[in-house]
Amino acid sequence: MAVADLLSDDEDRPIVIVSVGTDHHRFDRLVQWTEDFAAKRLDVAFVVQRGTSRSPKGVTSQELIPHQDIQAMFRRAAVVVCHGGPSTVMDARAQGRLPIVVPRNPDLGEHVDGHQMRFADHLETNGIAKVARSEAEFTRMLDEALLSPEEFSIGVAEVTVPPGVVRFGQVLDDLLGVTTPINRPDVADSVPTNQENLSP
Repeated sequence: MAVADLLSDDEDRPIVIVSVGTDHHRFDRLVQWTEDFAAKRLDVAFVVQRGTSRSPKGVTSQELIPHQDIQAMFRRAAVVVCHGGPSTVMDARAQGRLPIVVPRNPDLGEHVDGHQMRFADHLETNGIAKVARSEAEFTRMLDEALLSPEEFSIGVAEVTVPPGVVRFGQVLDDLLGVTTPINRPDVADSVPTNQENLSP
């Protein structure tokens, strides 16, 4: 089934969108967790934006999904799961979804460093996202989100993110020489560029 088919009006199952981002490191761990969960939940449609990770068995996936398309998919999804990149997290929230974040772990070869893990801690502390650090947490959170999707939806008033949270991600990117741009101009343009404004 093509990715576009899951956006059609004919798809009446709840949809889970999983985005691993575009980093060149593979994120097969998240792909495997999704594959395992999907095998037990045939009543749910899954779409994985897999990047350089392996293609999941029994799950619709695509290496890259254009930004406009994945935004539409986030908006339609019952649940959004993503890596710990600031851009993807804020994009999910902009579409009214409280994302489940699975940060990449450098000890497993998923990134060059632990900045996603630190950023995920910051997101969790500020109530910006749910964070799953193990497959058990991932499974529990997905079950909760599918059972009570309203708990993983946010209203327009909640979409605004404290500038310090966004700036935290940007400072980490700058220090580590990586790029996870914020695609929401209203957020990015309002964030100060000096590190003195780091606190949320």
